[in-house]
Amino acid sequence: MVPPGKAAEFQALGREVERMLEEHTRTFIASLPAEMQAAAQSTRDPRRSRFLLRLVVGRLPHLFAAKGAPMPKTVIEGIDQFLKRAFSQAIYEELNGEADEMFRGIPSGDDEAMWRAIRSSPQWRRFADTVLIRILFRFENFGTGKKTFMHIVGTVMQEKSKFVLGEEHFNQIFNGLFGELWAELKSEDQQMRWDFMFGDGTSARLSRILVEGLNIKKPKTVEVRS
Repeated sequence: MVPPGKAAEFQALGREVERMLEEHTRTFIASLPAEMQAAAQSTRDPRRSRFLLRLVVGRLPHLFAAKGAPMPKTVIEGIDQFLKRAFSQAIYEELNGEADEMFRGIPSGDDEAMWRAIRSSPQWRRFADTVLIRILFRFENFGTGKKTFMHIVGTVMQEKSKFVLGEEHFNQIFNGLFGELWAELKSEDQQMRWDFMFGDGTSARLSRILVEGLNIKKPKTVEVRS
């Protein structure tokens, strides 16, 4: 456990390190030959402006883009509305700007390649974890969070494509978004990392939400720090 007197100091240090990493990343990209910078920029779809949404739904293409997918693409619009409600418009726009900066260093439009790149970068991984964990905290009172999610997303899908979002669809979305977080909770190092980033007890909170949301029958398979 981090001593109370050191918590603020460590958090300030963490922010400074992150600022330096961002600065060095921008400097590195700017130092590339012009043709490489142009090539990276040319792969970005200029019509895309919802970068935060891309980050999130990049975990779900099998649910709406694959052949025989279980739901229409209007789920994307529904999730976008949920994100705006979950974060507020101001924070949504701020996170969207940060996601835009991240994607400038990820030229590939392929979702799997995108997530491989994110996992390979501590800075990008930290940002992606922050987004997913903040979304997951909206389900801390799971029954209420689930009801809110299904109402917001389901209303959009019903209006745009006459699709009825059901329990099975919710479970598929929840598993797609957060299933990997459960696997990562098996690592004590990851538990310590998340507790440091979001406060002591975060890993235990995440575990409780995921056990219920993923319908895990034997939660004892993951021992969480207290």
